[in-house]
Amino acid sequence: MIPAEIVREKTGLSQRQLTYMRRLGLMPYPTRIRGASCRGSAYAYPDTVFTRIHMITFLQGHGFTLAQVGQAAKGTPFECLDTGPKG
Repeated sequence: MIPAEIVREKTGLSQRQLTYMRRLGLMPYPTRIRGASCRGSAYAYPDTVFTRIHMITFLQGHGFTLAQVGQAAKGTPFECLDTGPKG
């Protein structure tokens, strides 16, 4: 699992952008984990998150919008069905 903070730092994506991708079915809902800091808890994504983001940004670089990528992902293995909170 990769903490959401690290994902944002390494990709330059904001929380808002990641949430939008999740709503389109392109990103899974992050799992709540115990944080290493005194803040208590944090969220983390699966280890495959960077590959997923790379594929999405590759398609954007070739002229596709996030909405188009999300629509094309529907019904394929790339679609994330776990886009809601766990629990």
